[in-house]
Amino acid sequence: MHETVIASSLLKIILEEANKQNKALLVDEIHLKIGLLNCIEPQTVQGCFEILAENTPAAKAKMIIERMPLQGFCKNCQKHVEIHKRQFHCPNCMSSDVDWQGGNEMQITSINVHEQEE
Repeated sequence: MHETVIASSLLKIILEEANKQNKALLVDEIHLKIGLLNCIEPQTVQGCFEILAENTPAAKAKMIIERMPLQGFCKNCQKHVEIHKRQFHCPNCMSSDVDWQGGNEMQITSINVHEQEE
């Protein structure tokens, strides 16, 4: 289950970012973008993160995950296209002669925190 390793790495990055300000910060939300071809199951990452984040400043953080579409260029109709499902043909002309680019990305786009009250 590689989602556990990913969730652990995410937690490490998030806690490092939250601690950079030398304040007691609590993490409210984490926004992620995951590419369409990335073999990561969002609900599994979320569940693993929740377990690993227990008793940390990210324990109550809400994870919001957005799937990024796959971008490509269709050689047949000469258009830039994107798909949101794993159906690898041009959505305009149905050609399979498409140069697909990316799809394996995973980005933390934002981390929302608030200062812990003493």
